[in-house]
Parts: sequence; C-alpha cells; structure tokens
Amino acid sequence: MDESKEMPVVLIVDDEEDLLLLCRNLLTREGFRVVTARDGEEAVWVLRRIMGQGTLDLVILDIMLPLRDGVEVVRFIRSQKNIGKVPILALSAVSDADWKIRTIEEGADDFLAKPFSSRELVARVHALARRVEKERDSGPMPKARYDLGDLVVDTYRYETRIDGREIRLTPIEFRILVYLVSHEDVVIRREELMKVLWGESWEVDEHNLNVHIWALRRKLGEKSDSPRFIETLRGTGYRFRSSALARMQEGAGKPASSV
Repeated sequence: MDESKEMPVVLIVDDEEDLLLLCRNLLTREGFRVVTARDGEEAVWVLRRIMGQGTLDLVILDIMLPLRDGVEVVRFIRSQKNIGKVPILALSAVSDADWKIRTIEEGADDFLAKPFSSRELVARVHALARRVEKERDSGPMPKARYDLGDLVVDTYRYETRIDGREIRLTPIEFRILVYLVSHEDVVIRREELMKVLWGESWEVDEHNLNVHIWALRRKLGEKSDSPRFIETLRGTGYRFRSSALARMQEGAGKPASSV
C-alpha cells in the first residue's frame, strides 16, 4: 500500500474467532486499518459509529451471523447515504446457491466461499480496494440522463425508472446498467465488463458477474426467453438493445438470447 495515503479502513464481521483473527492479521500486514464485529447487531452498531466518526473503505461480511444475518447487514449498509456504496465482500460456508444470489441481489459486490486461502482473500480485497481507489482518482460518475422510452437512467440523481416507477439497484448493478446503456447496441465482451467493474487486475469469480446480471435483469422485469433490454450473446458478452434494434429483431423473427 502507498504509505503516503491514509490507511484504508476495513470492517470484518464474523462469529468465528479464529477466522476473524486470521483475517485481521492478514489485512493489517497488507496495510489496512481493521475494525471487527462478531455478530450482526454489533456490526450495525460499529457501522453507525463509523458513519458518525470517520470513513469506511470495505466490508468483509460472513452471511451466517447470530442475532442479525449478513443479508440484513448488507441491506442496512445499502440503505445508508454515507456508506451506501462501500464495496462488500460476502463470506459463507453455505453452498446453497440461493444464499449467494440473495446476498448479491441485496448489494454484495463479491462472494467468497469458505474455506478459502489467505492468498485468495487478499487478492479479492485488493481487487475491491483498487476499484475504490480508481473511482476516487477518476472522480464521480459522468453526469448523464438516458431517456430510453420506458426506461430512464439518471446518473445525476443516481436513479433508475421503468414505466415511471423507480427501481432500487445496488451500486454495481447501476454501474453495469450505465455502462451498457452508454454503449447502446454495442456488444460488450464479458472481459471488458469485468475490467470496468473490478479493474484491470480483477481477481473475481466470473460466476459473480452472471449473478449480478441475473439480479439486474430480474429488477428490470426481464424475461429469459424474450429480453426487453439486455441481450446475452452466448460465449461473447452482452448488448443493451435499443427500441429500434428490438423492433428489427422482432420483425425478422429472431429468437432472443438468454443468460
């Protein structure tokens, strides 16, 4: 880490004492200032204290927590103005795919299954930290309003509306949508989208992108057999379909791709 900069702050939440100690020691050696909590209630208390006193750069959060589960904590973080966009790395020993989908849908940026190696944890943390640093260096998201008929994406207000109804997107879902909309009718390769989301040296499970895209499409009211906005090109990537392209494909009777 660059010692000339203030140490980034990481909150680690886990009820396994040994794992909590391991993660704290690992990240302290990597140049992070670490704050810890051992259950969901303590995590919310620590988060409220951080909001009142300082900054937060990253959250590492076990999903299966006592008193208040990790999904509830993710939901709390995303509802707060001061820390609502902080990257969240979710941890879980539960192999159930529904937990992963639910956690990412509520706003987690990345998901790491237990048990994991020290190297993998450090790589994921640095990937998310680089994203934060990149966003700080490049400044806020370019201001634009995309009025696409039924769909309006407004980066001025950080707002998305369909048929006049606002839909709540997580920070990463909003960034995916803005990038696709700003490249309307252009095929965006998966590798390009992952670099945009997690940086040049991303260390993120590729399956996580699938889950983020799935969650975004679900919130947009997409149907897998007839996508309204986001088209999947198998083995290649994604394309935001303009109304003109959609009409042209429907007229030609081409079947739409799905995730």
